[in-house]
Amino acid sequence: MKEHIITVVALGPDSAQSLTLGALEAMQGADALVLRTARHGAVHTLEERGIAYQTLDALYERSEDFDELCAQAAGALLEKAHACRNLCYAVSEPASDATVRALCKAMGEDVGMRVVGGVSLADCAACAVIPFGVNTENMRAITALSVGELRVQADSPQVITEIDNRYIASDVKLWLGDLFDDEMTVYFLENAAQPGAQARPIALCELDRQPHYDHRTAVVVPYVSVYARSRASYEDFLQVVSRLRAPGGCPWDRAQTHDTLRRYMIEEACEAAEAMEGEDDMKIADELGDVLLQVALNSCIGAEHRAFTDRDVTSMAAHKMITRHEHVFGKAKAENAQAVVSVWENAKKRERGEQTALARVRDVPASLPALMRAQKIVRRIAQAKGETIAPEQALGDARAALEALCAPGAGEAQLAQALMCLCAAAHAMDLDAETALRSAIAARIKRLEEEEKKT
Repeated sequence: MKEHIITVVALGPDSAQSLTLGALEAMQGADALVLRTARHGAVHTLEERGIAYQTLDALYERSEDFDELCAQAAGALLEKAHACRNLCYAVSEPASDATVRALCKAMGEDVGMRVVGGVSLADCAACAVIPFGVNTENMRAITALSVGELRVQADSPQVITEIDNRYIASDVKLWLGDLFDDEMTVYFLENAAQPGAQARPIALCELDRQPHYDHRTAVVVPYVSVYARSRASYEDFLQVVSRLRAPGGCPWDRAQTHDTLRRYMIEEACEAAEAMEGEDDMKIADELGDVLLQVALNSCIGAEHRAFTDRDVTSMAAHKMITRHEHVFGKAKAENAQAVVSVWENAKKRERGEQTALARVRDVPASLPALMRAQKIVRRIAQAKGETIAPEQALGDARAALEALCAPGAGEAQLAQALMCLCAAAHAMDLDAETALRSAIAARIKRLEEEEKKT
């Protein structure tokens, strides 16, 4: 049993009409009542009922920033809590109040907390759009200052609250514009806390052109299917692919298996790599989308066979990125790109355990282009044996191999040896043989084009 109890209650958005009976009884029964601020519509009702209170308004003037305000508020509340048995602390919405979070962190073992919830600004906004036929089930509530930390989603209706100035309204508009069209209808509430608040349909592009904003301003964004939008999220994309694979979907997509899709994965990956060599950004995006389609299709097939799902794919990828970037997420140090490679390889070694050179080489996919595969094999053999290939040695071996290729009777074996030695030299010089050759091919083709133009 805690010696002191702090009861946090919700006053509601900014009106006594949103004050619940439970919150009112908690404030009446407390030994002492502290309001975060007296600037609230419910204060007049408390005074009418003779409920005495104190406020933290003086802290706003003494605090240099918001973090200091929260810390000072927590300290003041704990001091008051230790002076009585049951302290009541009233804020608009406990679930999103930073001073409440600071208080939770600062509480000692002798202080307990209970929270009495109430009506939120999001609840009021949701009710205001029901007459327009907007489905508010599973509505997501987001504060305007949080949008910079979140990726916009479109799988449910959402309400963005506390749009208290035109600049924040612009930030919210741009954030929503990542998935929603400019002319889409959203519902603007100048004062969602007002009893019987009226929502006003506007185009999304007009969100930052309204005459008035304050901490009670909100916008409701209805659910819009991916089939009615020009932009889509990863979850939207998976929904489309799942529909193609479902009964009644596309016969071709439904017929595919991991085996039949192998060739397309290789083709699309190569086309994406080729697009990256150019300067057309949207071409790169388009080709990466084709690669993502292969990921989504194979994930869908895995889920249908209860083998794995897209969440397994993303979970394994995220886990790999976290464990192999110990210099970012752990205690390892890496001051440059070369040091990062060492951290990465050490992490892979811990994951896979000790592997022989042969085992590591057999892990290199046979489907890779031969030049890329050769350089990767050279690198893995060197790593497995703990060897460092010096550029001078590698270039010397390459020169000897090229001399052997120039000798009378030289054939495919000598050519292969020369290519392998050049791959080893590329590794030693920290160059990429595959990229270099692809660039040389492109340059040769361009030179031929220029020659033909002159004729």
